[in-house]
Amino acid sequence: MVLEKKVMTKGKKSIGRQRIEIKELDDRGKQQVTFSKRRTGLFKKASELCVLCGAEVAVFVFSQKKNMYSFGHPNVETILERYLDGKTMSDSSSSSQELVPVDEFNRQYDQLQKELEKEKMHLAEIEEMNKKMKNTNVGFWWDEPFDENMGLEEMEQYMKALQEVRRKVEARIEEFRMPRTSLMQPMNMPMGLGNDFVNVNSWESNACGGFVCWNNM
Repeated sequence: MVLEKKVMTKGKKSIGRQRIEIKELDDRGKQQVTFSKRRTGLFKKASELCVLCGAEVAVFVFSQKKNMYSFGHPNVETILERYLDGKTMSDSSSSSQELVPVDEFNRQYDQLQKELEKEKMHLAEIEEMNKKMKNTNVGFWWDEPFDENMGLEEMEQYMKALQEVRRKVEARIEEFRMPRTSLMQPMNMPMGLGNDFVNVNSWESNACGGFVCWNNM
């Protein structure tokens, strides 16, 4: 019969989880971080108590800067009024309200987080595109090569942007033309009738013995 020797390996003995000594922190930065974390944890535990046990809870927390933070279900005002009036839960009409839909809130929060990350990626793409445009010799964004893989919605937005640029350019051109048109009104002709006799878009000026002659094309 063969006896097998078990080799015992010596190692450090685990001392398990150690209790953190509860005492005031000297570092102001650590105080603020700890206050924020512990406050969030306290409100979370209060919310779980409401959901699991149907309790109605109000929690008030004041920071060192005298800022107040509160949590309440169904709301802080209802719980505070009941406490001051000495009413019980059965006496309050608010007991019939639904519990806090924590699962629904968590689902909405996760969805908003995903949308936020998506918007951040979109913003990063725009910033990268702007950097590339600055490093190229292209003077305007409409001079860039047209992306044939552009979707229908993107093409419609692109077309609306071009139309808006054209509208602004035409309006600016009209602003420059208006003073020039007013100077071309004949001296003996009432204002507003000059364009019926002179086509301002097609005229030439020639020196005629010291006078300016307007020739319709």
